[in-house]
Amino acid sequence: MVTHDIRTALRGTRVIYLRDGKVVGEHRMANYGEDDPKERREKLTVFLDEMGW
Repeated sequence: MVTHDIRTALRGTRVIYLRDGKVVGEHRMANYGEDDPKERREKLTVFLDEMGW
């Protein structure tokens, strides 16, 4: 699935960041519901900020 919606991305276990069609980053997460939602969102937000989103 491709999305620009962080709420949707939070349900996945792997986020791959593309820039100009090339993979420039990857973030893995626990299965949805197995970790703290606030911590999950914070980690994903940090990753996306590092990627320049």
